Amino acid sequence: MRKLIILPGVCDTLGGTLITLSLLIKGLEECNAAERFCVLVRSGSIMENYLQQAGQGAYLQLISAKSKPEFLRHALQWVNQQPKDYPLLLDNCVERALLPTLLLAAPFLRLSGRPVYHFCHDLALSYNHLGYWLRKITFTCLAPQAMCNSRFTAGHIQRLMPNIRGILYQPVDTQRFNNQVSSTSPAPLQPILKSGAKLILTPSRISQPGMVNDKNLRALIPVLAHLKANGHFYHSVIVGEDPSPGQINTQALLEAAENAGVADCLTILPPTFAIEDYYKHASVVVTLAPREPFGRTVVEAIACGVPVIGSTTGGIGEILNHFAPEWMVDSTDPKATAQTIVRVSTDPNTSKLLLKGSNWVESECSIINYAQKMIEITGLAVPNQTNLLSVMSI
Repeated sequence: MRKLIILPGVCDTLGGTLITLSLLIKGLEECNAAERFCVLVRSGSIMENYLQQAGQGAYLQLISAKSKPEFLRHALQWVNQQPKDYPLLLDNCVERALLPTLLLAAPFLRLSGRPVYHFCHDLALSYNHLGYWLRKITFTCLAPQAMCNSRFTAGHIQRLMPNIRGILYQPVDTQRFNNQVSSTSPAPLQPILKSGAKLILTPSRISQPGMVNDKNLRALIPVLAHLKANGHFYHSVIVGEDPSPGQINTQALLEAAENAGVADCLTILPPTFAIEDYYKHASVVVTLAPREPFGRTVVEAIACGVPVIGSTTGGIGEILNHFAPEWMVDSTDPKATAQTIVRVSTDPNTSKLLLKGSNWVESECSIINYAQKMIEITGLAVPNQTNLLSVMSI
């Protein structure tokens, strides 16, 4: 019996890629494919802890390593010992530190005849010419069959991996993310909600400005300033990891808020495994990243019945355009963004758009459909020709 070997590029970040992997495992279980895959994970990593807590430890093959390149090298050595018809799914292995190891392994993988796939969760871009050419050479040699989380992502990675097999919008766990609100809000939110302020939620990694996938959190500050100046009582809460040394990215945001006179309207909280409880007490989610590959925040919020104000560009705009294009804003126009936030809270059409969005998420972000498409593309099962799930082409 063939098995799909899943090899993630990053094991120490709590983000959309890890959540999607966990949901893929859940979907494969529900498709009765629990014996047909395994996941290589660095021992002691955030990924191992998260998947163990999710009750998915039985599918893990632990790899001891002290660094990302060492993990990839040891993992590929383990892969080489498996039957050659076991397909290998590289899950977003695009970090520059991983490329030399992947490049060295490419000839052997090609000669072995093992089917190799690569799932692209981001744009694989680099402002550094060396970084781009290293990616270009590596993936040209490896020649994987690619999958992407959005058409936006596909449009960028096609130069590196032209053989794109499908667009798979990321799954949402509707058992967790739904509009059933508990009476008790998360403790960090309670003082804000008791004050009477409307909660603007932005779940996001706190990135350095100017990065390829800049989360653009600084754009929230002038929006808050416009809301405050016009007498609207909103409080912005950012929930996410700050990987910068000494959390300098967080400090920069807080200083900017102080300078703009909105320090009392901004709170930054660490990441949480129970982010659904934060969505369910928000008035609106605001996400202004200009080049977000997919925008898991958008679909999770919609599943929780919360409207989303988001960028016109990237995966965020791609998703919102399916059901609520009027919620898209120019991320460089804080006045228009503030006006849209206020309008959404009073617009009678908001409930209709939320219902339309909820139906879209249920249809396009189903856990089972995601797993079935993965099974189909990687060839783990012969699809029933009378009930074939269509894979969207570029």
